[in-house]
Amino acid sequence: MLGIITDGDLRRMLERNVDASGVRAKDIMSSNPTTIQKDALAVEALEVLRSKDISQLPVMNGREYLGFIHIHDLVKEGII
Repeated sequence: MLGIITDGDLRRMLERNVDASGVRAKDIMSSNPTTIQKDALAVEALEVLRSKDISQLPVMNGREYLGFIHIHDLVKEGII
């Protein structure tokens, strides 16, 4: 995974009044995003989300992207 584009990345781009028609993903993505490995516990994911003040984490198997865990997933499962 090269990076992700979050709603925060999009908001920052829009705040700069950039013409979005010429913007490429690489221009606004967060490079080297915080991730978590698939074998991590849900409470570990929660700790990362809270410590980084983010709402979603890419889940990885080594360097392979598997999906996202969102803070709402943790709420739904009763973790928080």
